[in-house]
Amino acid sequence: MSFIFKSSYKYLFLFSLSIFLITSYFSEGYLHPDEHFQILEFANYKLGNTLSTDLPWEFHEKIRPALQPTIAFVIIKALNIISVKNPFTIAFILRFFTAILAWFVISKTCLLLIKNFQSEIGKKIFLLLSLFLWFIPFINVRFSSENLSAITFLGAIYLILKFFNESSSKKICSLGFAGFLLGLAFFFRFQIAFAIFGLALWLLIIQKVNWKQILVLVLAGLLSISFCIYLDYWFYGGFELTPINYFFSNIVENKAANWGITPWWNYFNYFILQAIPPISIILLGFFFWGIFKKPKDIFVWCILPFLVAHFAVGHKEMRFLFPIVFGFIYIISIGIDQFIIRRKFEKLARIVFIICVIINIPLLIVKMITPAQEAIAYYKFLYNTSQEKQVTLLCTEKSVYDLVGVEVNFYKSGNVNCLVFNNNDEISSFLEENKPESILLLEKKISTKNNFDGYSNESIFCLFPKWLINFDFNNWQSRARIWNIKELKKNK
Repeated sequence: MSFIFKSSYKYLFLFSLSIFLITSYFSEGYLHPDEHFQILEFANYKLGNTLSTDLPWEFHEKIRPALQPTIAFVIIKALNIISVKNPFTIAFILRFFTAILAWFVISKTCLLLIKNFQSEIGKKIFLLLSLFLWFIPFINVRFSSENLSAITFLGAIYLILKFFNESSSKKICSLGFAGFLLGLAFFFRFQIAFAIFGLALWLLIIQKVNWKQILVLVLAGLLSISFCIYLDYWFYGGFELTPINYFFSNIVENKAANWGITPWWNYFNYFILQAIPPISIILLGFFFWGIFKKPKDIFVWCILPFLVAHFAVGHKEMRFLFPIVFGFIYIISIGIDQFIIRRKFEKLARIVFIICVIINIPLLIVKMITPAQEAIAYYKFLYNTSQEKQVTLLCTEKSVYDLVGVEVNFYKSGNVNCLVFNNNDEISSFLEENKPESILLLEKKISTKNNFDGYSNESIFCLFPKWLINFDFNNWQSRARIWNIKELKKNK
């Protein structure tokens, strides 16, 4: 941490750390189901709390590396030893330390690269974008394969740049550690191999490294990969090459296409819409300008093959590009810096900057304090309620713990009994036959007005505040899928 306090931007870094940590607390759940089902549920399986039959198809195809589930497994085991067993606390701790690690690597890399900017304003914009762009903290607190791959890959680039840029750091162990991190980055997310390929080309063509330095990187990377293969052996109970399994399953057999195929240019559409215009449009423009001005930059060489490979694959999601987000921001900042030193359209640039800041701040605050996945709040309510008493929850069509067709076991409490019925008539029959004094009911639309003979009902938990629910402007409730947990009490 001493590097922060020695920096002239120390208050900016410390403020960003507080934002990362706040986001890690509130951003419960997952951005994509893979973040939960293929990490936490995999770890939960190894802990003996999830049946293999409850795991997604990727487990049975043995295409997911065991590295990240093993990290979660070890941390959960350690926390259990000190009596930390609440799954929501455990998930928060995983996000908390991920946020610190991401912030640390980003901050160190920012300070290393900041000398590449020619204007003071360009330096500040680089830091602001790297740390405060509205989606950056949200992405970087995720205990996901994309984020862990991004962190380790960026850490490797930092060590490589430091090795070549600073004579005082010419220690071969720095390259060795970089190679080891590259191996981990690959086993966190196999697709980072395309960025590693670009990095290798940059080292050979632009940096012109000698064979000894390449050998150190390769041997360290192979050591890391060997370790990860051993983890796969331990996790799956036999020798498995998960990268090969992944390639045959998703590429040769084309199973990834089952989730949809879109044309190569769709990533531009996704980014423009999801990163929120006009911010997204401006960022995209400066990205291309940055590539044009600095074609030999290490991040350009890493990003371009990564993008080309993802354009070529039919199934596309924005999260697939998360491992290169920092490099993307850096190249954008280079483009902005090059624009600033030209000293043209300064008044217009100030107006555009102010507009983007005004848009960015509320977006950042919303992503800081809202859960990543709404269902987690309901799981937490059920878990906490069941610590005091046995809870029975009535559901229609499917269990509250059934998300995307897979059972959520990690957040379950043994004291929650979930009963699933096909319709309200079956619930009425159950109430008439069993006559419980009090029981809970899950409604999956806030507009649903269920009434059961002999029972009064009261809403006891909803993620959204009552004042918002009561404000049914333009009948928005009928179109919203907001869960509501009610308590049914027998009339006396």
